[in-house]
Amino acid sequence: MKKILATIFLAAALALNALSIKHPSLLFTPSKVEAARNAIKADTAYAAAWQKIVAEANTQLEKGDVRKLEYPALAYQMTGDRRYADKIKEVLLKTARVKSWGDREMMARKPAWRSELQMAHRAFQLAVAYDAVYNILTPSERKEIAQGLYNLAVEPLLGDWILEPTRIHSLNSMGHNWWTSCAGMGGLLALAISNEVPEARAGAEELIEVLPEWFNFAGDVLQHKPKTFDRDGGMYESINYASFGITEALLFRQAWLNSHPGAKIEDIPQMELIAPFFCHVAYPREGMLYSINFGDSHKNVTGESSMILAYNMECKNPATLWYINQLEPGQHREGFPLYFPMGLLYTPDLKKAPSSPALPTAHLWKDFGWATMRDSWDKDASMLAVKSGMTWNHSHADANSMILFHKGADIIKDAGNCSYGKPEYRNYFFQSDAHNIVKFNGEGQKTYQQYHGSQLPGSVSNLLDGGNIKYVLADGTGPMSHAFDRN
Repeated sequence: MKKILATIFLAAALALNALSIKHPSLLFTPSKVEAARNAIKADTAYAAAWQKIVAEANTQLEKGDVRKLEYPALAYQMTGDRRYADKIKEVLLKTARVKSWGDREMMARKPAWRSELQMAHRAFQLAVAYDAVYNILTPSERKEIAQGLYNLAVEPLLGDWILEPTRIHSLNSMGHNWWTSCAGMGGLLALAISNEVPEARAGAEELIEVLPEWFNFAGDVLQHKPKTFDRDGGMYESINYASFGITEALLFRQAWLNSHPGAKIEDIPQMELIAPFFCHVAYPREGMLYSINFGDSHKNVTGESSMILAYNMECKNPATLWYINQLEPGQHREGFPLYFPMGLLYTPDLKKAPSSPALPTAHLWKDFGWATMRDSWDKDASMLAVKSGMTWNHSHADANSMILFHKGADIIKDAGNCSYGKPEYRNYFFQSDAHNIVKFNGEGQKTYQQYHGSQLPGSVSNLLDGGNIKYVLADGTGPMSHAFDRN
């Protein structure tokens, strides 16, 4: 009988160990940290970047800002200096005792939205911080912090977006980048605390199963919502939100793979198309790389972070290395420059970067209605971008719009956007008046399309690439069908 009981207890212990995550292992892994230490010794660019990270980490010894915990977290793992770990522990314990991070505006909705982007951003910081200092915490501290963070952030983030019976969102309930940010960062924090909170472990396991559905979302005919990804890669929401949404998804996926060595998870074929997409929509120039800025984006936005993560997950397209070499450090606030912790750890070796991305000089995304054409991949070449697809949310009322780059400048440019809270955003920047389109009797697309979608989308088709002569057909009849029979 004793032997039977001993066997049962041993089996239970082995099962528990198999489920347990060994910390640190999410994103700031021992192997990445050691590689960064070596790079700092051998490369002056890495050494300079590390000094900036240390400076911010030292600032946080005084401030203890929950939004900046990644800096002392990496500093502790790189140096072993307990000052950083002690400050993180102090912040984690204080944060775990907060009752709610619910946003007043979101909570006033019916049903209430308990989670939003700021909560998701903080969840990322808490996850990497808890992972970094896990081994200096006592079991009781781990339990207190983990349960508090689960109640404060994990349950609202995963509960609102993926878990029954509290889920209130679906893939097409709003801008798709919120789905990956809230669910992805909730899942990342759930991974971090999964040893202490079984419900968190179950939530993270659910997310890794359903994450490919975001990439595969096929659209919604009844509500006029487009599919998330074009068959050739790319995402209709704009370069800004494509980069953000993909990055948030891949951060969770990377953390899962790091913390579950040898685990087999479902492939995401769209990852192979990330590098070609961001290259095709980029305009290399002497100075800062530009991107086409249809919709809610800016020409300084890049796909750097999502490309780096995909590259680290075996999507070894050399075009990624070419692209990163075109960037000015930190030109995109959500990128991964070397002086950000993720940049220091995950930037690939650029020594083998090719002189061009080895891609065609024209490309059509037929599913969501974009096309780009250029005379070469040289800097300051000529490039035309055309859009005539869906209007909804971050995709503006700009059917048959164009942007022309030439000699380093956008000589036919998009007006861009402004803060979403300003009336000028929905009354001007979103509307046809702000874009390079042809109106009819002074009238553009109907204003209701921003929130309800264009029932009949535009299209871009029939791309012909004859080298020096290129042709594409853009048809904006659908979104302008109240005025045009043919456009």
